[in-house]
Amino acid sequence: MSWWRVFNDPQLSRLVESALDENKDLEVAAANIETARAILDRQRLGQSFSTASTASAELGRAPRDGADAEFSASGQLGASWELDAFGRISSAIRGAELQVEQTQELRRDSAVIIAAETALAYVDYRGNQVRIAVAQSNADLQGESVELLNVLFENGRATRLDLERAEAQYRTTLATLPLLEINIRSALIRLATLTGRVDMSDLVIEEANAPLSIPRPPQSLAIGTPEELIRRRPDVRAAEAEIARRLALGEVERARLFPTLTFNANILSLFTEDNADSDSFGFGVGPAIRWDGPDLRGVNADISIADAETRAAYAAYERTVVEAIGEVELALVAYVQEQARRDDLDAAAKAAARAVELARLRFDEGLDDFLDVIDAQRTLLDAQDRLESNRLATTRQAIATYRALGGIWQDEETARAVSERE
Repeated sequence: MSWWRVFNDPQLSRLVESALDENKDLEVAAANIETARAILDRQRLGQSFSTASTASAELGRAPRDGADAEFSASGQLGASWELDAFGRISSAIRGAELQVEQTQELRRDSAVIIAAETALAYVDYRGNQVRIAVAQSNADLQGESVELLNVLFENGRATRLDLERAEAQYRTTLATLPLLEINIRSALIRLATLTGRVDMSDLVIEEANAPLSIPRPPQSLAIGTPEELIRRRPDVRAAEAEIARRLALGEVERARLFPTLTFNANILSLFTEDNADSDSFGFGVGPAIRWDGPDLRGVNADISIADAETRAAYAAYERTVVEAIGEVELALVAYVQEQARRDDLDAAAKAAARAVELARLRFDEGLDDFLDVIDAQRTLLDAQDRLESNRLATTRQAIATYRALGGIWQDEETARAVSERE
């Protein structure tokens, strides 16, 4: 099962799969794969013979008195085949094969990133909707308090100070709503970009009557071993393919230390007005040897360059592995810690709700002034918002963990999700 389906949110799954089908970055990556495959096909031609042909015709007159115009035509057909005695051609083919593998892994890495970013944008969209609902609910409660205090103030049962404090808190809560709306619009724009759409108005319509909730991750995440992580992460596999490709290209350069043996065959023809019989044809067959020596300083310099690029690829691979392990550990720590906060934040929100009821009851009975009610309402808003923010952060960290784990897709899922368009 694809990782985004563990959140049990059909809309989330549809958006991620739409992004994997329509995202423009994946189209660029698919074109890069096609380019690499074309290069591979070109390199494989080196194992077979190659042909070349020329043809020309000429009508001319010699610069002398009484000379007649003459017509002549010539043609040549040649074929050659290189003996891969020192592995130059096979190494070049191997390098091209590894380039195809690398571009495929880079495309899969793009797919992992796009799937995670789409899920994060959707979760941000839903999370800020919930936060707006919490803020609006508290604003409604605070608005009722302001209306009550106005009545009490007119009847001499409340002070101007209580009324101004309640009004300030009410307006402050209302002022948070536009900021949350900005977050929602930002999330919709990100979703539109990731899924290749002009806008996301259809999503707004679909979600208009849906219950407000933040997609929840499973209780536990399948992590696996560090070895599985290395095999799973496409960026690690791409870096590994780059090392092998650089080694193959180094072998191509080393093959230049030795001569190249090519077998050639040529057919020649020359036709004129006076010569159009079998004597007009000729042929040539034989081997040819080409060598960059005896001065091989340029070849040795190219070998040194290839070796340095291979060492750089090794260093990049080690850095990628270290960063991959660090990303997983950081994501897991953040995920676990956000889960650990959940119970306390939930208890705090429930206690804050009870405190509002008690403060309101004590005010109605004349035991406390309205300042306690205002303070309890402010605490309730803060506690509820912290709880929903924690739920949002927990889901975000779960998605970040799946991303750090390379998407934890099975091979058949990867083939289906990021297959090239025919």
